Amino acid sequence: MVVICACNLPDPNVVDYDPILRVVLDQLEEFVENDYTVVMFSGGARYRPGWKWLFMAYRSLGRRYKKNLKALYIVHPSTWPRLILGTMNAIISPKFGAKVHYIDNLSHLARVVPLNQINIPPAVYQHNLQFESSITLPENQQDDATRIFGAPLERLMGPNGEKGLPKFVQDCISNLIQKGLYVEGLFRRSPSSAMLKQVRAAYDRGSPVNLAEFDIHISAQGDDKTSIVEFIKKEIISQVSHNNLVLMMEVFRLLKMVADMHGFNKMTAFNLAVVMSPNMVRHEDVMQEIAMSAVSSREKEFAMEEMLTLGTVVRIIIECYDEVF
Repeated sequence: MVVICACNLPDPNVVDYDPILRVVLDQLEEFVENDYTVVMFSGGARYRPGWKWLFMAYRSLGRRYKKNLKALYIVHPSTWPRLILGTMNAIISPKFGAKVHYIDNLSHLARVVPLNQINIPPAVYQHNLQFESSITLPENQQDDATRIFGAPLERLMGPNGEKGLPKFVQDCISNLIQKGLYVEGLFRRSPSSAMLKQVRAAYDRGSPVNLAEFDIHISAQGDDKTSIVEFIKKEIISQVSHNNLVLMMEVFRLLKMVADMHGFNKMTAFNLAVVMSPNMVRHEDVMQEIAMSAVSSREKEFAMEEMLTLGTVVRIIIECYDEVF
């Protein structure tokens, strides 16, 4: 299967499309000797080639390119690709037109092509939101075994963590280390909820995802220090299951790296604790949730029994990561 994304086309006034055509034809050489399918994502494109170039590209496709092509799926077709292909098929090859299928949305595409075989770019997901808020898979592609979000850590990591960290966690940490440490407001700013939902759904169905192509914020979302650290290690860390501990260590390692770059990203350990703590609290009483999420500043003196809230624990773990773990 060959996937073409129109959203990746450069400005034709700046870039010559002829070398692009040669690269595409070279890539097709790997497929044309056998039956193959082409999926072209038309939505999200900023630039389009001219008529003259398209006719030249069409004529560059030899007989074997067209003969073994079983289907050409045009996803999110606008008037432009319909008009172009319709004209070409009528003038040059009516038989080729029978192989062209127009696909309105990604749910429709899932009925003819398994989405877990395609790395769909962000621009296509964004364009698809104009037609549907979520992607519906056929029943034969709905496999709970691939689901990541909401699944028990024991299934994702193995009883003793032998499978390692879940892929989504690995991808997020890697992307944040490579691109996010100098981003101001990391973990404080929220990404698009709609796009976050698309990314999570992609991981759940086992689709390949390149987080580097998405908004970086999708990857993210006078005391006696020694005695407090010891208390945290003894009373909290020691009670955490193996899998949760492995996951906890990786997440806090990332938070420590972010905090170390607070001169650039403005996210100190205190700021990170303020943002992260409410996501860790579940209580029937909202006021209790607020109280448990409170973060004490490091300068403020406090009694451990009274002020060691979850928020403060998170701050201290970030600040004293190497001592805690």
